[in-house]
Amino acid sequence: MTDAGVFDPGTDTSSADERVRLLGQIAEALQIPVSTFHGRGDAKAMPRGPAASECAALLAAFARIDDPDRRKECLALVERFGSL
Repeated sequence: MTDAGVFDPGTDTSSADERVRLLGQIAEALQIPVSTFHGRGDAKAMPRGPAASECAALLAAFARIDDPDRRKECLALVERFGSL
């Protein structure tokens, strides 16, 4: 898969395997279980954590930012809010 999220058929990894790997990386970065993306997460285990829909909305909005400097600013803002 390329950075833009397009499957690269030149790799040995299947599209499904690549999606699983990427979901794992996203879940790890957000410190949430992968099952959150499948609607099978335990709400009691993560009472204040983000909903999968919130994570998806944030990622979709971030992906629409074309300017690398603005993406950097956005990431810095989200990281600041995350450290409060």
